[in-house]
Amino acid sequence: MTYTKLTLITLSLSAAFLLSGCTGSGPSKNNFVYQGHNFGANRDVNYRMGVRDGCTTAAGDYAKNHEKFKGNDSYRVGWENGRMHCKGK
Repeated sequence: MTYTKLTLITLSLSAAFLLSGCTGSGPSKNNFVYQGHNFGANRDVNYRMGVRDGCTTAAGDYAKNHEKFKGNDSYRVGWENGRMHCKGK
């Protein structure tokens, strides 16, 4: 009986220890989080502006800086990611 209890306690503690490793430490302080979506770390101003405009568009109020969209890859990728992630929210 004691062996069974010891085995059960050992297995329970092992499982708890292993499962606790599945949780992340959360977003880093450098991550760009907008409307609950984490868009990653160290995003530049144009990317963040694109995400905001893309999310605004996904909400039904079209917003896009066409000059930046055509000439700035960071804005264009941010706009596309923002529209995709915020769509349906």
